[in-house]
Amino acid sequence: MATDECGGLLDAAGCCPVCVAPELSLDAGSASSIKVGGTLALPLVVSNNSPVGRPLFVEEMWIRGGDGESRQVDLTFQRLNSAASAEVGLHTGVLETAGLHRFDVHITVATRYLWREERYVFTTAIAIPVDPEGPSEIVQNYNIQADAIGAGMTIYNPTRIQKEREAGIATHAEPIRLTLRRADTLERTLGHRGYTGNLAVTKSTSLVWQGFDEGHAPLDGPIRTHAGVLGFGRASNAPEGGLNDVRLLITRNGELDEEASVHISRRHFQLFIENDRLMLRVESQNGLLVNDTALRRGKMVALNEGDLIAPLVRNPGLIALKVQFETRHDEVDRIIFTRLVGEKP
Repeated sequence: MATDECGGLLDAAGCCPVCVAPELSLDAGSASSIKVGGTLALPLVVSNNSPVGRPLFVEEMWIRGGDGESRQVDLTFQRLNSAASAEVGLHTGVLETAGLHRFDVHITVATRYLWREERYVFTTAIAIPVDPEGPSEIVQNYNIQADAIGAGMTIYNPTRIQKEREAGIATHAEPIRLTLRRADTLERTLGHRGYTGNLAVTKSTSLVWQGFDEGHAPLDGPIRTHAGVLGFGRASNAPEGGLNDVRLLITRNGELDEEASVHISRRHFQLFIENDRLMLRVESQNGLLVNDTALRRGKMVALNEGDLIAPLVRNPGLIALKVQFETRHDEVDRIIFTRLVGEKP
């Protein structure tokens, strides 16, 4: 989100391991198994392992059992500073049949930088053995690593369980780290990332500039600025030591319309990619129009295929930017920005 810290590097899951480094573990003392008809309250520990001191915001958590119903977990915290941890109690409900019961745990976390936020959903699974009633049941052990069985599942059935029971112990002596996996499909289903229709704008999406005067737009390609943001406005652009990455002026056949251009603010708006969407943030006190909707300073909106950005609210026909998406499968491959200049009234 900010290359000043990490160079904009993403891991294989598509998120930044510097900003987003959550960890889940079952605390020491959690029960290893129960009998039919019992319930468990699993003591889960949520930790933030960000190596650059970036806080992590835990926004939601759910647990889903074999009945397929998801139950939201009550959280008494949201912000976790780097190296901080917090406890959460996961309740299984009544386990009415013997055997191995699987519980899926989903967690939504966010990293924030200035006024921007990136959200991610991670998932893990816990399988708990439920013993039948009666004193003579046989309990076996399986030492299975989470990565060996996939889906981040952790099997609770320790080898020492029989001896621990004889000693009156039925809990884990050490914390158990759970394997977290990125749940990108769930992110889109829940509306945290991407557009409706399963469409996404990624950090590698190429931006193409058409109809701009020479030197007023950057080279075609992904956003390469240090902050991951493009500034648009009347003032000079960055190569000339100015405020903007894209310079907006009203020109016709190479001639500048100074009288009309002065109404474009020095920095009028910004574009950036957030949560797999192309976003616009208004910087001008005069606001702007996206299609027919007026937006004030500080407002943010996701841009869609075919949108028209008009910087001059009182005279939108003088200058506008048209947004066009070119897609490949479920991702936007290129975004074409075309500058449209109307005739002087």
